[in-house]
Amino acid sequence: MVAVNIELSGGLEALFGEQKNLKAEIPAADGQLTASQLIKWTRDHLVVERADLFAQGNSVRPGILVLINDTDWEL
Repeated sequence: MVAVNIELSGGLEALFGEQKNLKAEIPAADGQLTASQLIKWTRDHLVVERADLFAQGNSVRPGILVLINDTDWEL
C-alpha cells in the first residue's frame, strides 16, 4: 500500500464531492505506484461524478495541471 495526499483546486474538487484534500491508501506492487496507476485508481474510487471530465484513458484530461511533490509532472 502507498499512502498519498491529493489536493484539488480550480473547480476540480466539484468532481470529488467538493473535497479539496483527500488521503488514500492505494494498493501497489512492491510499494511503487506510477502516476498512471494513481490516476486510474483515483478515477475508479474517488471521483463521485463525471469521471470523463477528470481522466481520459490512464491520464488526466488536457488542461488539468498535475503536480507531484510541487513539480509539474510533464517536466
